[in-house]
Amino acid sequence: MPANGPEMAGVPLTAIILTLNEEINIVRCLDCLGWADDVVVVDSGSDDRTLELAARARPDVRVFTHPFKDFGDQRNWAIDNVRPKHEWILFIDADEFCVPELAREIGDYIRSPGDTVGAFIAGKNHFMGKWLRYSGLYPSYQLRLLRKGAVRYRKEGHGQREVTDGKPAYLKEGWVHEGFSKGLTDWFDKHNRYTSEEVELLARLRSSPLALRDLFSKDPVCRRRCEKRIGARLLLFTPVLRFFYHYVLRLGFLDGKPGFLFCLLRALVAIMVTAKYYEWEKAANRASGNE
Repeated sequence: MPANGPEMAGVPLTAIILTLNEEINIVRCLDCLGWADDVVVVDSGSDDRTLELAARARPDVRVFTHPFKDFGDQRNWAIDNVRPKHEWILFIDADEFCVPELAREIGDYIRSPGDTVGAFIAGKNHFMGKWLRYSGLYPSYQLRLLRKGAVRYRKEGHGQREVTDGKPAYLKEGWVHEGFSKGLTDWFDKHNRYTSEEVELLARLRSSPLALRDLFSKDPVCRRRCEKRIGARLLLFTPVLRFFYHYVLRLGFLDGKPGFLFCLLRALVAIMVTAKYYEWEKAANRASGNE
Protein backbone atom coordinates (compact mmCIF):
# COMPACT_ATOMS: atom_id res chain seq x y z
CA MET A 1 0.00 0.00 0.00
CA PRO A 2 1.48 3.41 -0.91
CA ALA A 3 2.43 5.93 1.76
CA ASN A 4 -0.45 8.17 0.66
CA GLY A 5 -2.96 5.30 0.82
CA PRO A 6 -6.19 5.59 2.80
CA GLU A 7 -4.84 3.79 5.89
CA MET A 8 -2.21 6.56 6.25
CA ALA A 9 -4.36 9.59 5.45
CA GLY A 10 -4.40 12.53 7.84
CA VAL A 11 -1.50 11.62 10.14
CA PRO A 12 -1.33 14.53 12.66
CA LEU A 13 2.03 15.87 11.61
CA THR A 14 3.37 19.03 9.92
CA ALA A 15 5.86 18.21 7.17
CA ILE A 16 8.15 21.11 6.20
CA ILE A 17 10.00 20.97 2.87
CA LEU A 18 12.93 23.33 2.24
CA THR A 19 13.20 24.28 -1.43
CA LEU A 20 15.29 26.22 -3.92
CA ASN A 21 14.71 25.50 -7.62
CA GLU A 22 13.35 22.01 -7.02
CA GLU A 23 10.96 21.66 -9.97
CA ILE A 24 12.54 18.30 -10.80
CA ASN A 25 11.84 16.89 -7.31
CA ILE A 26 8.93 18.73 -5.68
CA VAL A 27 6.01 16.75 -7.14
CA ARG A 28 7.50 13.39 -6.19
CA CYS A 29 8.37 14.68 -2.72
CA LEU A 30 4.80 15.89 -2.16
CA ASP A 31 3.31 12.69 -3.54
CA CYS A 32 5.30 10.77 -0.94
CA LEU A 33 3.78 12.96 1.80
CA GLY A 34 0.15 12.38 0.89
CA TRP A 35 -0.37 10.82 4.34
CA ALA A 36 0.70 13.98 6.23
CA ASP A 37 -2.19 16.18 7.37
CA ASP A 38 -0.27 19.48 7.07
CA VAL A 39 2.43 20.18 4.47
CA VAL A 40 4.46 23.39 4.27
CA VAL A 41 7.01 24.58 1.70
CA VAL A 42 9.65 27.06 2.85
CA ASP A 43 11.24 28.42 -0.31
CA SER A 44 14.42 30.50 -0.40
CA GLY A 45 13.92 32.24 -3.75
CA SER A 46 13.20 29.73 -6.52
CA ASP A 47 13.09 31.18 -10.03
CA ASP A 48 11.83 27.99 -11.69
CA ARG A 49 8.42 26.28 -11.47
CA THR A 50 8.88 24.85 -7.97
CA LEU A 51 6.02 26.74 -6.32
CA GLU A 52 3.68 26.43 -9.29
CA LEU A 53 4.14 22.66 -9.40
CA ALA A 54 3.81 22.40 -5.62
CA ALA A 55 0.44 24.16 -5.65
CA ARG A 56 -0.76 22.00 -8.51
CA ALA A 57 0.37 18.75 -6.88
CA ARG A 58 -1.11 19.58 -3.49
CA PRO A 59 -3.61 22.49 -3.44
CA ASP A 60 -3.65 22.67 0.37
CA VAL A 61 0.13 23.15 0.63
CA ARG A 62 1.10 26.26 2.60
CA VAL A 63 3.98 28.26 1.10
CA PHE A 64 6.38 30.63 2.86
CA THR A 65 9.49 32.38 1.57
CA HIS A 66 12.60 33.21 3.55
CA PRO A 67 16.14 34.04 2.35
CA PHE A 68 18.54 31.17 2.99
CA LYS A 69 21.38 31.80 5.42
CA ASP A 70 22.18 28.24 6.48
CA PHE A 71 20.25 25.04 7.16
CA GLY A 72 20.10 25.58 10.92
CA ASP A 73 18.76 29.11 10.55
CA GLN A 74 16.22 28.04 7.90
CA ARG A 75 14.85 25.23 10.04
CA ASN A 76 14.62 27.46 13.14
CA TRP A 77 12.84 30.14 11.12
CA ALA A 78 10.34 27.57 9.89
CA ILE A 79 9.63 26.32 13.41
CA ASP A 80 8.99 29.89 14.56
CA ASN A 81 7.04 31.26 11.60
CA VAL A 82 5.01 28.70 9.63
CA ARG A 83 2.57 28.06 12.47
CA PRO A 84 2.72 24.25 12.46
CA LYS A 85 -0.74 22.80 12.93
CA HIS A 86 0.51 19.82 14.91
CA GLU A 87 2.79 19.00 17.82
CA TRP A 88 5.10 16.91 15.63
CA ILE A 89 7.19 18.37 12.81
CA LEU A 90 9.01 16.49 10.06
CA PHE A 91 11.76 18.31 8.15
CA ILE A 92 12.39 16.89 4.71
CA ASP A 93 14.36 18.23 1.75
CA ALA A 94 12.83 18.18 -1.72
CA ASP A 95 15.28 15.50 -2.93
CA GLU A 96 14.32 13.18 -0.08
CA PHE A 97 11.38 10.83 -0.64
CA CYS A 98 9.46 9.14 2.14
CA VAL A 99 8.84 5.45 1.41
CA PRO A 100 5.68 3.71 2.71
CA GLU A 101 7.54 1.76 5.40
CA LEU A 102 9.02 4.96 6.83
CA ALA A 103 5.66 6.73 6.69
CA ARG A 104 4.06 3.97 8.74
CA GLU A 105 6.93 3.99 11.23
CA ILE A 106 6.60 7.77 11.65
CA GLY A 107 2.87 7.39 12.28
CA ASP A 108 3.49 4.67 14.87
CA TYR A 109 6.22 6.71 16.55
CA ILE A 110 4.26 9.94 17.04
CA ARG A 111 1.35 7.98 18.47
CA SER A 112 3.63 6.55 21.14
CA PRO A 113 6.92 8.52 21.46
CA GLY A 114 7.52 7.69 25.10
CA ASP A 115 9.83 10.20 26.75
CA THR A 116 11.66 11.12 23.52
CA VAL A 117 11.57 14.58 21.92
CA GLY A 118 12.30 13.53 18.36
CA ALA A 119 13.75 10.89 16.09
CA PHE A 120 16.80 10.52 13.89
CA ILE A 121 16.13 9.41 10.31
CA ALA A 122 18.72 8.03 7.89
CA GLY A 123 18.86 8.78 4.18
CA LYS A 124 19.47 6.07 1.60
CA ASN A 125 21.81 7.74 -0.88
CA HIS A 126 21.14 6.93 -4.54
CA PHE A 127 23.52 7.45 -7.46
CA MET A 128 23.22 6.33 -11.09
CA GLY A 129 19.87 4.73 -10.29
CA LYS A 130 21.26 2.57 -7.48
CA TRP A 131 20.95 2.65 -3.72
CA LEU A 132 24.49 2.86 -2.35
CA ARG A 133 23.86 0.36 0.43
CA TYR A 134 27.54 0.24 1.44
CA SER A 135 29.49 3.21 0.07
CA GLY A 136 26.66 5.63 0.98
CA LEU A 137 27.40 5.12 4.70
CA TYR A 138 23.89 3.98 5.52
CA PRO A 139 22.63 4.61 8.13
CA SER A 140 23.86 8.21 8.50
CA TYR A 141 21.39 9.93 10.79
CA GLN A 142 19.94 13.42 11.16
CA LEU A 143 17.33 14.47 13.70
CA ARG A 144 14.48 15.52 11.40
CA LEU A 145 11.35 14.46 13.30
CA LEU A 146 10.77 16.54 16.40
CA ARG A 147 8.29 17.65 19.00
CA LYS A 148 7.51 21.36 18.59
CA GLY A 149 9.41 23.45 21.15
CA ALA A 150 11.80 20.66 22.16
CA VAL A 151 14.52 20.94 19.48
CA ARG A 152 16.45 23.78 17.84
CA TYR A 153 19.24 23.72 15.27
CA ARG A 154 22.62 25.38 14.88
CA LYS A 155 24.96 25.65 11.93
CA GLU A 156 27.51 22.84 11.69
CA GLY A 157 29.78 23.18 8.66
CA HIS A 158 27.52 23.33 5.63
CA GLY A 159 24.72 21.54 7.48
CA GLN A 160 23.13 21.69 10.89
CA ARG A 161 23.23 20.01 14.27
CA GLU A 162 20.33 19.51 16.65
CA VAL A 163 20.25 21.35 19.98
CA THR A 164 18.13 19.66 22.64
CA ASP A 165 18.27 18.48 26.22
CA GLY A 166 15.77 15.74 25.46
CA LYS A 167 16.19 12.09 24.61
CA PRO A 168 16.03 11.12 20.90
CA ALA A 169 14.84 7.95 19.19
CA TYR A 170 16.17 6.27 16.05
CA LEU A 171 13.81 5.11 13.32
CA LYS A 172 14.66 1.85 11.58
CA GLU A 173 13.49 2.85 8.11
CA GLY A 174 15.13 5.54 5.95
CA TRP A 175 14.03 7.71 3.07
CA VAL A 176 15.36 7.76 -0.47
CA HIS A 177 17.88 10.57 -1.00
CA GLU A 178 18.47 11.56 -4.63
CA GLY A 179 21.37 13.95 -4.08
CA PHE A 180 22.34 13.82 -7.77
CA SER A 181 18.82 14.44 -9.13
CA LYS A 182 19.83 17.80 -10.68
CA GLY A 183 22.91 16.36 -12.37
CA LEU A 184 26.62 16.32 -11.64
CA THR A 185 27.22 19.96 -12.57
CA ASP A 186 24.79 21.07 -9.88
CA TRP A 187 26.34 18.59 -7.44
CA PHE A 188 29.84 19.99 -8.07
CA ASP A 189 28.62 23.59 -7.71
CA LYS A 190 26.87 22.74 -4.45
CA HIS A 191 29.86 20.95 -2.98
CA ASN A 192 32.20 23.75 -3.97
CA ARG A 193 30.08 25.96 -1.69
CA TYR A 194 29.77 23.30 0.98
CA THR A 195 33.51 22.66 1.22
CA SER A 196 34.16 26.36 1.77
CA GLU A 197 31.75 26.26 4.71
CA GLU A 198 33.49 23.20 6.16
CA VAL A 199 36.79 25.03 6.82
CA GLU A 200 35.67 26.72 10.05
CA LEU A 201 34.20 23.46 11.33
CA LEU A 202 37.41 21.63 10.44
CA ALA A 203 39.50 24.09 12.44
CA ARG A 204 37.24 23.56 15.45
CA LEU A 205 37.30 19.77 15.15
CA ARG A 206 41.11 19.72 14.96
CA SER A 207 41.32 21.45 18.35
CA SER A 208 38.40 19.68 20.08
CA PRO A 209 39.05 16.91 22.65
CA LEU A 210 39.34 13.43 21.18
CA ALA A 211 37.67 10.65 23.17
CA LEU A 212 38.51 7.43 21.32
CA ARG A 213 36.05 5.52 23.48
CA ASP A 214 33.29 7.22 21.47
CA LEU A 215 34.27 5.00 18.53
CA PHE A 216 32.75 2.10 20.46
CA SER A 217 29.62 3.90 21.58
CA LYS A 218 26.25 2.25 20.95
CA ASP A 219 25.02 5.64 19.71
CA PRO A 220 25.70 5.81 15.92
CA VAL A 221 25.69 9.62 15.92
CA CYS A 222 28.30 9.67 18.69
CA ARG A 223 30.48 7.26 16.67
CA ARG A 224 30.10 9.35 13.50
CA ARG A 225 31.10 12.57 15.28
CA CYS A 226 34.16 10.88 16.76
CA GLU A 227 35.16 9.70 13.27
CA LYS A 228 34.93 13.31 12.08
CA ARG A 229 37.26 14.51 14.86
CA ILE A 230 39.77 11.80 13.98
CA GLY A 231 39.54 12.68 10.28
CA ALA A 232 40.21 16.34 11.06
CA ARG A 233 43.50 15.42 12.76
CA LEU A 234 44.59 13.27 9.81
CA LEU A 235 43.71 16.03 7.38
CA LEU A 236 46.48 15.61 4.81
CA PHE A 237 45.69 11.91 4.44
CA THR A 238 41.91 12.32 4.54
CA PRO A 239 41.23 11.94 0.77
CA VAL A 240 43.04 8.58 0.59
CA LEU A 241 41.65 7.43 3.93
CA ARG A 242 38.14 8.42 2.95
CA PHE A 243 38.30 6.42 -0.27
CA PHE A 244 39.72 3.42 1.60
CA TYR A 245 37.07 3.73 4.31
CA HIS A 246 34.13 4.04 1.90
CA TYR A 247 35.31 1.58 -0.73
CA VAL A 248 37.10 -1.09 1.31
CA LEU A 249 36.15 -0.98 5.00
CA ARG A 250 32.50 -0.15 4.31
CA LEU A 251 32.42 -2.64 1.39
CA GLY A 252 31.65 0.05 -1.18
CA PHE A 253 33.03 -2.21 -3.90
CA LEU A 254 29.82 -4.25 -3.54
CA ASP A 255 27.93 -1.27 -4.98
CA GLY A 256 29.59 -1.87 -8.38
CA LYS A 257 30.43 0.97 -10.77
CA PRO A 258 28.17 3.53 -9.01
CA GLY A 259 29.89 2.73 -5.71
CA PHE A 260 33.37 3.12 -7.17
CA LEU A 261 32.54 6.46 -8.78
CA PHE A 262 30.78 7.70 -5.66
CA CYS A 263 33.80 6.85 -3.52
CA LEU A 264 36.01 8.81 -5.93
CA LEU A 265 33.65 11.78 -5.68
CA ARG A 266 33.76 11.65 -1.89
CA ALA A 267 37.57 11.58 -2.04
CA LEU A 268 37.47 14.60 -4.35
CA VAL A 269 35.34 16.47 -1.82
CA ALA A 270 37.95 15.63 0.84
CA ILE A 271 40.69 17.03 -1.42
CA MET A 272 38.74 20.27 -1.83
CA VAL A 273 38.22 20.65 1.92
CA THR A 274 41.88 19.88 2.66
CA ALA A 275 43.20 22.37 0.10
CA LYS A 276 40.81 25.09 1.26
CA TYR A 277 41.76 24.50 4.89
CA TYR A 278 45.48 24.94 4.24
CA GLU A 279 44.75 28.02 2.14
CA TRP A 280 42.73 29.43 5.06
CA GLU A 281 45.45 28.51 7.58
CA LYS A 282 48.14 30.22 5.53
CA ALA A 283 46.06 33.39 5.24
CA ALA A 284 45.36 33.35 8.99
CA ASN A 285 49.06 32.95 9.81
CA ARG A 286 49.96 35.77 7.46
CA ALA A 287 47.36 38.02 9.05
CA SER A 288 48.68 37.25 12.57
CA GLY A 289 52.31 37.81 11.56
CA ASN A 290 53.28 34.17 12.11
CA GLU A 291 54.51 33.74 8.55
